[in-house]
Amino acid sequence: MADKGPAFFYHPVIGALSPMMMDAYMKKLARPLSEPVSAPFIIPPLSVSTPRLEANSLADIAAAPSDYVQPRVRKPMTLLKTAICAVTGDVLPMSQMVRFVISPEGLVVPDVTGKLPGAFMWIKADRAIIQKAIWRNSFATHTRQNVTIPENLLEILENTLTKQAMGSLSLARRAGELIFGFTKAEETLRAHQVAVYVVAADAKDNGREKLERLAFHQEIPVLDMWSSQTLSAALGEVNVMHIMLARGGLAQNLLELETKLKAIARTTL
Repeated sequence: MADKGPAFFYHPVIGALSPMMMDAYMKKLARPLSEPVSAPFIIPPLSVSTPRLEANSLADIAAAPSDYVQPRVRKPMTLLKTAICAVTGDVLPMSQMVRFVISPEGLVVPDVTGKLPGAFMWIKADRAIIQKAIWRNSFATHTRQNVTIPENLLEILENTLTKQAMGSLSLARRAGELIFGFTKAEETLRAHQVAVYVVAADAKDNGREKLERLAFHQEIPVLDMWSSQTLSAALGEVNVMHIMLARGGLAQNLLELETKLKAIARTTL
């Protein structure tokens, strides 16, 4: 009959112990209290402190210890919509681009509102880049279909942007976010209740310079692309020269349209 292996003892904390380990353990328990305890397996505490850096200049940061780790800065979230320009390949905000749509008849149409159905492409709002797209027929290349480019496509785009901008002015008036007239415009401007100042391109220099100076000190954008006749027709009034828009989405929309139009148009409309 084969010999049985050594008997093991079970300790509730340490676990299974051989007879030799159990004997050593019992001897350790019987050690006098005056005998010093050796701790060969004690691990020194791990230092987790980070050197403190109080930098007041770029020179202080450059002289900082190499083991200093700068805290990660979370970038602010943005809801800015972007698109790829079909001509340059650059990724730009849509507020700086123009959307072109191919109609069912194969005609290239500027889509200022961004709501027309059909195959579309984005191009940077720049007259030279749009002309390059016309010369290369980038519309057909991008959409992979036969298209017809109007000879006056840039003129159509200018008129469409102007019509949309004047529509924004009309909506702002109905929403109570617009006033016109020199006296009211000056009062509103001095009360710091203005987001955009629209002045007719043919306005008189005296009154225009005064309001432009006030707007400049308040860092308010001044738009002067449209004539008094165009502004008057948009508001259904006569001889409109000075317009003030309150803060809001319509003022921001007008700024974007004016920026695109300035990059595309050759002359004042």
